[in-house]
Amino acid sequence: MWYAEGFLAPMLLKQGAEEVEIWNDSDKQGNLLACMRSFEARMGDEGTWHIQDDVLPCRDFVERCRAVDSGVVYGFCNEQFTDDPDQTGRVHVESAWHSFQCVRIPDDYARECAEWFFSREFEDIKTAEMAVLEEAGKGDDTFFREFLCTKHPYELVLNEKPNLVEHVDWIVGGSVLHPWRGYLSRAYYWDDEELVTELKQMVKGKVQY
Repeated sequence: MWYAEGFLAPMLLKQGAEEVEIWNDSDKQGNLLACMRSFEARMGDEGTWHIQDDVLPCRDFVERCRAVDSGVVYGFCNEQFTDDPDQTGRVHVESAWHSFQCVRIPDDYARECAEWFFSREFEDIKTAEMAVLEEAGKGDDTFFREFLCTKHPYELVLNEKPNLVEHVDWIVGGSVLHPWRGYLSRAYYWDDEELVTELKQMVKGKVQY
């Protein structure tokens, strides 16, 4: 929260974001359930850019988001998360990147996904991986991907290159969700190391482990 409130939200507002909503799992429901509750709460028929609390937006994040503000858009790629970096631009859902560091989701899709989850409709295609993730309360990105492939199999989504965010969990105190990760899960298409260096200086002395 110290990073989300003190750094991430101000960065977005300074770039011209009209609204920044911080969805905090204060009830400790866990990653998967809290995500689905946030999907359930989406209103209207537009879309929401969902970003995680351990990312660094590119310098023109808001401007670039507005330029591609339709449909499902993935703004982060990482090979270690099983993303294929060669799949860029408009692709079918099977080729979509899927990590939730940065993703735009139409609000009606978000609500539909929440209904699909809470109604247990996903049991029809539940895999062993999904069972393990559900038990652990994780895997929101995996469940959404399965939702897309099942309910919208002919959808085209956008894999945005260069990436819109860098994953900086290693700078802001590590990952609560995956504390055992032994590697840096950085964006595949990121070329602004100066911005990363600036962030290191900004949070120096503020990291809370």
